[in-house]
Amino acid sequence: MRQNRGTFDPLNLSSSDRRDKSLLRSSSASSNIAYDVLETNEKDKQPLGPWAARGILLLVAVLWGTNFGSVKYLETLCLHPPCHHFPSESALARFGVAALVGLPFLLGKQKEIILAGFECGALISAGYITQAMALESIPSARCAFICSLTVVVVPFMSALLDGKPIKSMHLIAGILALGGVGILEGLVDVKQLMMASATSSGHGVLHAAHGGSSHIIHAATAAKSFFGLSKGDLIALGQPFGFGLAFMRIEHYVEKYKDTDNRIMTMSAAQCLAVGFVSLIWAMHDYQWHIPDLAYMIEPQRLIAIAWTGIVTTVIAIYMEGFALQTATATEAAITFASEPVWASLFGAWLLHERMNTNSYVGGTIILVACLLGSLADINSSEPPLNADE
Repeated sequence: MRQNRGTFDPLNLSSSDRRDKSLLRSSSASSNIAYDVLETNEKDKQPLGPWAARGILLLVAVLWGTNFGSVKYLETLCLHPPCHHFPSESALARFGVAALVGLPFLLGKQKEIILAGFECGALISAGYITQAMALESIPSARCAFICSLTVVVVPFMSALLDGKPIKSMHLIAGILALGGVGILEGLVDVKQLMMASATSSGHGVLHAAHGGSSHIIHAATAAKSFFGLSKGDLIALGQPFGFGLAFMRIEHYVEKYKDTDNRIMTMSAAQCLAVGFVSLIWAMHDYQWHIPDLAYMIEPQRLIAIAWTGIVTTVIAIYMEGFALQTATATEAAITFASEPVWASLFGAWLLHERMNTNSYVGGTIILVACLLGSLADINSSEPPLNADE
């Protein structure tokens, strides 16, 4: 947390009325589109096409990619210093709004579906909580990389728990996406590798060998440092398992209650309520079991960000995810959501003026290629799954 002597406005909001109006128009337009989605008649038995489902999942990944910049915007914005706020406060504001919006959709609904939504919400909460706990002791890049292990964890958990076949193309796409996230998050310096390659090719064999060996030693040292798991790393592993299991359970319940009207909206609302409740417990824990005073958040800039993250990227995005998982699989969702860091980088560059570098472009391209490969996996139905019976 920062302590400021003068007014701290990291985004120069005092002279950004034009941007605020743009955000309001964008939020209003997105909300209108979202309400059209929420009013979709679930009694229609026409199945959702596979490419439509993947397109919806990609849109969800784009929406979730804006969360990083929006949350950072909330946590660093300081119009009335001094500003010392726990991350749990912004989480409570975001998920509290989501819970309030979702609550009316639970009235008079089937108890079993509400409980199913609570289960999925608890799994999502586990992902968020372990992420927050891990970030206290490990870098965000490392935490994001561990979170991206979802693309590998989900296929294996689906095979182990649900007996679903593992497709080789899904594995290739998952590993490729994992590598792309590693590059995007700066765990591998592409520019340095390119310079090392150019230097080695331009000098003598002995010098190249010496230079190559030094790079190998450096890479080995970095690998040892990275794979030497710390307590924070082990906690961060809760992300891929929490989020991954949530994808799988949502897919399961959407199919299980396919003959029940409005099941997706009911489950989505229940998930929001569960995450909102967990965020309240988290905030009260930080304040020695007292509810924090969030009156300072009643400011136009904060309210825009809270409305966006609480309604659009939580309530509506969770609904869209469940809607897509009527057709798409949890594995496809995990691969598509691996593109989230790409959209986060683009949104951060626009909102927070964060600089993009070679790693951003190379890693982002690899991730998008991986998502495309994952989407094409089901086109060739003759491909045998890796764990299929001979």
